[in-house]
Amino acid sequence: MVGHHGDVESTLRTAVAERLGEGRFGLWFGEGVRLGVADDALEVGVPNAFFREWIQGHFATNLIEAAEAVTGRTLKLTFRVADEAEPRVGNLIEPKPADERRKHGGTVPLAPEPQTPPQGERERPRNQARPARRLEDFVTGPCNRLAQAAAVEMVQTSGASFNPLVIHAGVGLGKTHLLEGIGHALRSRNPGLKLVQGTAEAFTNGFLDAMRAGNLGSFRSRYRRADALIIDDVHFLAAKRATQDEFLHTFNALIAEGVPIIVAADQHPRRIARLTDELATRFLGGMVVKLDAPSADTRAAILKAKALARGVDVPNAVIAYIAEHLRASVRELEGALHSLIAHAVLTGKRLDLALAKTALRDTIRHTAAAVGLRDVERAVCQLFEVDAETLKSNSRVRALSYPRMMAMYLARKHTGAAYSEIGRHFGGRNHSTVISAEKKVLGWLRDEERSALLAGFETVSDILAALERTLGT
Repeated sequence: MVGHHGDVESTLRTAVAERLGEGRFGLWFGEGVRLGVADDALEVGVPNAFFREWIQGHFATNLIEAAEAVTGRTLKLTFRVADEAEPRVGNLIEPKPADERRKHGGTVPLAPEPQTPPQGERERPRNQARPARRLEDFVTGPCNRLAQAAAVEMVQTSGASFNPLVIHAGVGLGKTHLLEGIGHALRSRNPGLKLVQGTAEAFTNGFLDAMRAGNLGSFRSRYRRADALIIDDVHFLAAKRATQDEFLHTFNALIAEGVPIIVAADQHPRRIARLTDELATRFLGGMVVKLDAPSADTRAAILKAKALARGVDVPNAVIAYIAEHLRASVRELEGALHSLIAHAVLTGKRLDLALAKTALRDTIRHTAAAVGLRDVERAVCQLFEVDAETLKSNSRVRALSYPRMMAMYLARKHTGAAYSEIGRHFGGRNHSTVISAEKKVLGWLRDEERSALLAGFETVSDILAALERTLGT
């Protein structure tokens, strides 16, 4: 944050806490909220728009008064929202005389004035409103331990052990956290490091702008003189041939110099449609690791860590309830926790299991929507690129029998349908065929059976995880 110094923020936080009380301050100004002074403005970094609107509506006066007490100046109030597409100044609030503040019941009328970040800011990490997330704060479990270990190794060896590092996963499973953690750790080890960190979209936009302006030399110099390169959402390059060629040349230039490269994508490089073979092959030349959806134990550990960071004591029963019902992503867990805490503050009720069931009723109902046999069929057909009639046929070729058995296993696990009903749906088979398929798949999972059925999937477990993400389970 521009103009931010540790002592200034600490003093500001103390002044705000004195005005709000420790309880409200702990709820709304925890780890995810930062305070700083930039020129004539008090900047508040918040994790999402909900926090911005709540803090604006309830604590604007307190913030302006606290800043005035600390700096001796009357400052404007601005916001930076972490989960917006790009960092930007939020709604601008002009300071008002004390009597006018009282007239509005302690809040200040808002005067929206969005501002665009300077040109050079687009390729910086998007979450500038808070400190970069760190590797040591990344909660590990069987779903992500290898990826976390690879991230630590990349930092410690600066790419000497493997280069590049490719992290792939579905939405909200921790890719960006690891990228930010790697970037933070690299800077900490070498404060003078020339780190270029951003998104594939920013790279694409910068490349197109440079071509239009006839300024490719400057663009290339920025990326190819980097001491480390971190790019998120690299799947964004798919189908953009010219941009992929430019990124490939940049990639080759950096690899030749031993510069560490870390990228993240929403799926394995081999499964990114319309990614050139040249680029996919370069990615596969390093370490490719996957983040899976967290297990129940890992989900509970994540929730406890997030609650601790907010300074809120969440009962174990509430943690277990959220972890049991919300399984898709870490982002989903964090959102539910923030929503529950906000609900407790808004209603003044005790944060307990009864409140959790009430506050999260709609979230859980929509998340746990029933899965039907046709949903399973559709997911399997889409992933294996076969039609439903072929999947249900009598063919015993491995390319069809394995997907068919997986479909039966998933149907039994997620639909609640009887063996006989599942058998009828998948080609008029009897219940013993479904039982046999279920046992077969369970054996594959137990033995960590490797699979050559689909490019980009090392094991049957990987394939099933991808299918379950499609089902939303």
